[in-house]
Amino acid sequence: MKTLTLFSVLLLSIITSFGQSERFTRAMNDNLEKAKSAGTLNDFQELANSFVRIAEAEKNEWTPWYYAAFYNLIINFQDPDIDRKEKYLALAQQQIETGLKLKPEETEFYVLKIMSYYAEMALDPMKGMTLMGEANSLISEAKRINPDNPRVYLEEAEAIYNMPAEFGGGKEKALPILLLAKEKFDKFTSADPIAPSWGQERCEMLINGTK
Repeated sequence: MKTLTLFSVLLLSIITSFGQSERFTRAMNDNLEKAKSAGTLNDFQELANSFVRIAEAEKNEWTPWYYAAFYNLIINFQDPDIDRKEKYLALAQQQIETGLKLKPEETEFYVLKIMSYYAEMALDPMKGMTLMGEANSLISEAKRINPDNPRVYLEEAEAIYNMPAEFGGGKEKALPILLLAKEKFDKFTSADPIAPSWGQERCEMLINGTK
């Protein structure tokens, strides 16, 4: 009887776990499908908020925190209002740190953190020297952990691409890194269909911009 009871508890646990996993995957896929047609700040805010709700329900999953931060960064980059830019940048940075607590060496979070440094520099150029050094250190660390993540190279190249030539930047300086990023994108395959996969179109657009 005890064996039967134990088996019943174990079976119920497996069924419950499977149901939770299925709900999580469905919710994530629904949001990622909506993201394909998102184009307004309201769309991005709804996506960010929805990913937060998933993250709060699925305490051990890192991807919803990733996408929540990602869309808050998009709002920061696209919203012209300074106060809103600061608000959503701060929110994104908090979500990145929350995600890193779940998966400390996930280089996709490193990419977002690098992006957040660039966003912060745009808001306060006086922080440029300090934050650029931190961004470069993070790029080096991300390459060490996962040298095949193409988004690390893309973010490195984009910073150089947009940097004035007198400071060591420019399109020509960025091109070799962009070409390396493209090689990485061409070979990249994600083990998880809901993990980040963006960036290849952006990379190719920047390469074309150097011609």
